Amino acid sequence: MKNIKINVLILSLVFCSFLANAQQQSLTIDASQMVSTFNFIDSENNKQNVDYEGVLTGAYGVGYRYILNESIIFRGGLGKNNGGANYVYDAMNYSWRLEYINAKLGFGYMLNLGRFSPYLVASGYAGYLVRGIQVLNNEEFNITESGILNKLDIGIIINPGVNLKLSDYISAFVEFNYAHGLNNIEFDASQKAQNVGYGCTLGLSFSITK
Repeated sequence: MKNIKINVLILSLVFCSFLANAQQQSLTIDASQMVSTFNFIDSENNKQNVDYEGVLTGAYGVGYRYILNESIIFRGGLGKNNGGANYVYDAMNYSWRLEYINAKLGFGYMLNLGRFSPYLVASGYAGYLVRGIQVLNNEEFNITESGILNKLDIGIIINPGVNLKLSDYISAFVEFNYAHGLNNIEFDASQKAQNVGYGCTLGLSFSITK
C-alpha cells in the first residue's frame, strides 16, 4: 500500500512538471479596425439587413492567453468596442453610434510551425452599452438616456489568425474577426436587431512563462 502511494505521488509530480513545462502564459494588448452593422428584422418579419450600411469603427483590449502543449489556446480579456450602422429611408438619414465595454472568454487550437503559427479561436462575449447616439439627419438623440436599446449585448466571435514569435518572451499576432450578436438589442419585441462586425486585429503578447 505504501509503494502504491509513493508511485502515485511520483506520477503526480511528473504530470505537474510536464504541465508546467508544456504551458505558456502571456499578457496581451490589441487594437482592431472593424466594420459594424445590424442584422434587422422588422415587425412584419422582413429581413432588412441589406438596407443597413456598415460603419468603420475601432476596438482595443487587454487580455490573458494560456497555451497548453503549444497547441490548445485558452484566453480571456476586457476591452472597449464601437458599433453602429447607417440607414437611409424615404430621404431620411439614420445613423447609430454605439460604444460598449466588453468581456471575452474563448478557446481554440494553434498549429505550431515554429516562428509562424496559424490558429483558430472561438469566444463568447458580453458587452454593456456605455454610450449611444442616434443621428436623424443632423439631429442627435441620446440612446443611453432614452433607453430605446437593450444595453446588454451577448454574442460570439470567430478569430482565425497567425502568431509571429519575435523572441522567447514577445510575440505579435494578426487575426480576422467575425462577431455576431445573439440577443435582441431592440426593446420592441416585435422587431429584432443584432450587432454584427468584421475586421482585423493586431496585437502583442508578453510571456510570463517561457
